[in-house]
Amino acid sequence: MAKLTIPEIIKLGDISVPLSANYQTNSSLFGKRFTFTAPTTIATVTDALRWQWAGFPDISEVKATGNITIDSTGDTGQIITVFINDPFLGILNLGSYTLTDSDVSADIIASNLGSILSANTYQYEIVVVDNVIDITAAPGTGALINGGNNIFVDITQINFLADDLGDRIITQNNLNIITQ
Repeated sequence: MAKLTIPEIIKLGDISVPLSANYQTNSSLFGKRFTFTAPTTIATVTDALRWQWAGFPDISEVKATGNITIDSTGDTGQIITVFINDPFLGILNLGSYTLTDSDVSADIIASNLGSILSANTYQYEIVVVDNVIDITAAPGTGALINGGNNIFVDITQINFLADDLGDRIITQNNLNIITQ
């Protein structure tokens, strides 16, 4: 049997009060079978539920959504890491993606990064459209996370030395190259 909603229960209570009173009246011909408080009890419980529902109705959850736009292709080997400032769990690493030679457009990078982010275990929803990655907050966090700057993207820069033709000969993170 399906679970009834609060408005359905209130409607059922409103219908039950006159029916209960009717059953009491009918059974009194053959002797007292039902307690006289039955319609009153049903009406009291129904009204209490109605007042509770009017004061604290169900509201749909607020879902916070942010996005990341990939505007350029970057360099092979760069690492893109996406963090979320979750109100309950703190700073979360949703995932990291390392750029490869096959990442020739912003759309491809967004798709590849979105695939990595979709595998997060924190229930953040990821949708990729062209070069934009939409991130929707986990259930129960929307109202607390909405309106803030809670998405952080870190791109680890790759510096390299090149020969006279522009080909890379050494790649190292955070390598300081001094030119004269």
